[in-house]
Amino acid sequence: MNWEDGDEYGPGGRALYQDLHRDSDDVATTDLIVEACRAKDRLDRLHKVVSGDVDSWTRIFNEDGGEYVLKLDTAVSEVRQLATTFRHLLTEIQRRQGDVSGGGEDGFAGL
Repeated sequence: MNWEDGDEYGPGGRALYQDLHRDSDDVATTDLIVEACRAKDRLDRLHKVVSGDVDSWTRIFNEDGGEYVLKLDTAVSEVRQLATTFRHLLTEIQRRQGDVSGGGEDGFAGL
């Protein structure tokens, strides 16, 4: 699959890939960027779930017209965990690309 096509990504992942990817990136850095883009898209979908926009990612019907109950008790904790992973991916990409400035700030403190 050619990641540059952006077919795998949603709007957020596609924009992130275009912003982060450089032709000079090695394979490992490109792999980290791809994973960061996937994480971005998952975070975007999870945000819709926890904000109540369930139809944005799933619809459940049964043949009798009855109602199913779908519990997403762990969605908020998943958002926190994935956000931490996303931040670590971005920090590592930034480090590999040589963009980290001194002073201990990782450049993504506002995330």
